Amino acid sequence: MGREGESLIIGADGFIGRALATHLTRAGETVWETTRRPETVSGRRLFLDLAEDVSNWHPPSGVAVAYLCAAVSSLERCRREPAQSRVVNVQNTVALARALVARGIFVVFPSTNLVYDGTVPFCKADDPVCPRTEYGRQKAEAERQLLSLGNSVAVVRFTKILGPDMPLFRRWIQALQNGETIHPFADMVLAPVPLSFAVEVLHCVGRRRLPGILQVSGDKDVTYAQVARYMAQWLGVNSDRVRPLSWREAGLQPEAVPAHTTLDTTRLRVECGMEPPDVWS
Repeated sequence: MGREGESLIIGADGFIGRALATHLTRAGETVWETTRRPETVSGRRLFLDLAEDVSNWHPPSGVAVAYLCAAVSSLERCRREPAQSRVVNVQNTVALARALVARGIFVVFPSTNLVYDGTVPFCKADDPVCPRTEYGRQKAEAERQLLSLGNSVAVVRFTKILGPDMPLFRRWIQALQNGETIHPFADMVLAPVPLSFAVEVLHCVGRRRLPGILQVSGDKDVTYAQVARYMAQWLGVNSDRVRPLSWREAGLQPEAVPAHTTLDTTRLRVECGMEPPDVWS
């Protein structure tokens, strides 16, 4: 295995990758990053586009752990462009992971609760996957192929990860502060995980080389309407400005709206000693 402390983040431009890079750097690790934006390449920031052939790409020699954060994560784009998104989310992700493992590098793969259909709460890590969305199917297939590579791979399934700059919530806050009305879904749920907690979990899994599947989830499902009302209360705004609607009125695809999103987090508690924060945090 490479020298202790050197990490590689595939997809450091993204939501999780960017936060993880900051977290690992602050923890004193040597961090390599990849980007698909040639203009941002620098000394420890390397070019890699998973939409292109990756067979000739080689990681720096000192890397011990690689975090595969690059993905096409839009459910709608995966639905509209299944072949193109599959190249990134399955084909080239697995090819890259296979090359990394062959070099003795431990691979950490962030995945999603959408590998399940959401008909039951708190799915266990060893429950059979049953995705309903194209994105979920791609993640489930990537998981299957990655786990076949043995004990040098970890799959970390997350429910909805929320950061402080989430565009939807920023729009809600701005609207409420401007005296406008917002229309969150009354029948669509999430079990939120703070971005800061998510990257701590990824770091723990990578540092301790924990193979197999580990799940991270908020402690319960809440509706987007509940979140919006909580936000209005926090802002000191009249909750009458929160007028929920159904996801059906917005024309969403039924398969993209699971009844439950929570995951069983027993292994997270037992092996990492980490308890997901309360959803309202």
